[in-house]
Amino acid sequence: MAYQTFLIAPDNADPATLAAKVEAILAAVPVAVLLLPHGERADPDYVALVKSIAPFAQSKGVAVLLDNRPDLVKPLGADGVHITGGIKAVREAIATLKPDHIVGTGDIGSRHEAMLRGELEIDYLLFGDREQSDAEMADWWAETFEVPSVYLAASIEDPALTTIGSEFVAFEGAVWDAPKSLCRLTGVSS
Repeated sequence: MAYQTFLIAPDNADPATLAAKVEAILAAVPVAVLLLPHGERADPDYVALVKSIAPFAQSKGVAVLLDNRPDLVKPLGADGVHITGGIKAVREAIATLKPDHIVGTGDIGSRHEAMLRGELEIDYLLFGDREQSDAEMADWWAETFEVPSVYLAASIEDPALTTIGSEFVAFEGAVWDAPKSLCRLTGVSS
């Protein structure tokens, strides 16, 4: 496939379990980006999670992104942040982290909103409320603009995966319990 793999970790996995799953997936397929969701964790627990996962993933060439926490990127040595808030939150993250860190955004509701965010100094736009229009919007963005498009696949069986033009495809959910399921999508033999 022409896209790179962008993984979204499970929201509330415990660090030891997630570390083992990250290791299994990185042994099975090449991954470009790993987003660590904050989920329902208290801040100290999120910090512990990032500290337990990020160094290993980064040692394998994976960019580690934090979930809506630009304030923790530098102290924890992460590569950047994924912002799902509005334009104001994206601007604040850019002001805090650019040019040395990645700032990406998601939660895009329309082409107009995508273009407004794309005018900022962001590194990617993530499309994916698991509706058909999201694949279409991700393709439209990839064909029209230079800022990379990330398409959040509904599953590894998502029909859009055979035609998607996005630079990155994000996976979450079931791939964490079956890391070899990604092998056939990426062309890696298991």
